[in-house]
Formats: sequence, structure tokens, C-alpha cells
Amino acid sequence: DDRNAAEALRGTELYVERAKLPAPAADDFYLADLIGLTAAACDGAVIGEVIDVPNYGAGDLIEIKPDAGGDTLLIPFTRECVPSIDIAGGRILVNPPALIEAESEPETGEEE
Repeated sequence: DDRNAAEALRGTELYVERAKLPAPAADDFYLADLIGLTAAACDGAVIGEVIDVPNYGAGDLIEIKPDAGGDTLLIPFTRECVPSIDIAGGRILVNPPALIEAESEPETGEEE
């Protein structure tokens, strides 16, 4: 009921049962719904599986465990980098920033 009572709760983790949450509106979702989805490139090639949606202070990221193994991939969770999310279909399409940059940069070939 007051600031001191609220201060006593500092560090307390609160949880809500999924069944008690409202259903997301069309084209909306809960971030937890993304975990476990297949991540594919825009050309349809499977990259891996979404394992987390972290936020380190500069915005949400999509963390992908690559099917080929190796380090996980962190993709900015923007419309440009994640243009399509299909919860019912179990997949997201990703356009990693390296591919976006490669598409927008002019070729740098030296002429002889």
C-alpha cells in the first residue's frame, strides 16, 4: 500500500500463468511464443531454432541455435531483420544484418 511495502518486494520474481493472460490480437504474439520456432532465411533455407528473445538494453534480439552447430546467432528483432513470423506454422523468416548490408553495398571491383 505504500513505498516501503513496495520496496520490500524488490527482487521478487512475479509470474502469471499463461492461461490467465489475454489472447494476443491478430498479428500480435507473446515473445515466449517464438521460442522453439524454426528460423529460416528469406530464401527458405533453414538456419536453426529460436532459443531465446533477449534484450540487453538496446532492443529485443532473436537468438538462434544454428542447425549446423557453432555459436548462437543474435539477430536484431526488427521488421527488416525478421520480416515474417508464423506462429501457427512454427517458423520465422530472418534476414540477418550481414545479408542486408551485402545487398545494399555497391560492388567494389577494381578496373584494369
